[in-house]
Amino acid sequence: MAARTFLSFILGLQLTLSTAATALTAKQSGRVLDLPPRPKTALTGSAFLNKIKNLAPAKREKAIVSEILKGNIPNFQRFLYPVERRLTSGPYRGQILRFWAVPDYLAIGSDRDYVRVPLNMYSVKALAQKLDLSLPTAKMVDDIYAQAKVKLKPVPLPANKAITSAGNILKHNSLVQNQLSHSAWRPGILLAGHKKDVVQSRRLTKKPGAIAIYGWHQKNATPIQPLSTVHSADYADYSHGIRLVSNAVEIGTRTLDLRDVLSQSPTASLLSDEGVIPQPYHISTRSTMPVAAH
Repeated sequence: MAARTFLSFILGLQLTLSTAATALTAKQSGRVLDLPPRPKTALTGSAFLNKIKNLAPAKREKAIVSEILKGNIPNFQRFLYPVERRLTSGPYRGQILRFWAVPDYLAIGSDRDYVRVPLNMYSVKALAQKLDLSLPTAKMVDDIYAQAKVKLKPVPLPANKAITSAGNILKHNSLVQNQLSHSAWRPGILLAGHKKDVVQSRRLTKKPGAIAIYGWHQKNATPIQPLSTVHSADYADYSHGIRLVSNAVEIGTRTLDLRDVLSQSPTASLLSDEGVIPQPYHISTRSTMPVAAH
């Protein structure tokens, strides 16, 4: 018993030190989620999901968004992780493109007991606007997977009528946590492969009542889920993950707004395989993007 208690103490200390180191790095870069501290009385992830498991989908979504905005998320998820790619063509060739992403899909709970929560498109938009963040594009999801320090194998649940249930959310989260326990993962490092991403897509301009999903990459980097808008905007199931990204993007020494980058043809292709993706919720502060020096 004493040995087990000592082991728990050591694991807890490692978690605290790792999270503290991540926090220091994130604070130095300014990439921190704009959320209040986690309330001392906040429920753990599993307790919260069990509390809302019988709610109607719309009420469940409202409860999840409210809980996130109260700050009830794991501490390590507050600090966004840099994702980098060296540009090999175009006017910015040779420069580093950098954006920041939540290191794992958004979850509710503590560092020790948290559950990743899916959200429909309406809830995601509301949350992103509150936090001044954006959804990634499919191309950004590919970049995140390519640079993830730990890549998990997709583990779909058997098809059933309860695919959107809280029970399936809990069950799948448990499978992911079991995978993590056998990996080199530690809090705050970039993790991918365990969920499909809810993404922004040009296709939604023609189908605004839909949700765009993409990803669930396999070990060969091929996604199980190609870019799809088959589901309606109010749909969310256990396989969906919400990984928000900062609206700050760096190209070389320039800091730009992701929404400006995606809404203009000279630069959209840097972060989108679909070309320009209109940004209806953003009024650009500049009419044109700066041109790189040759």
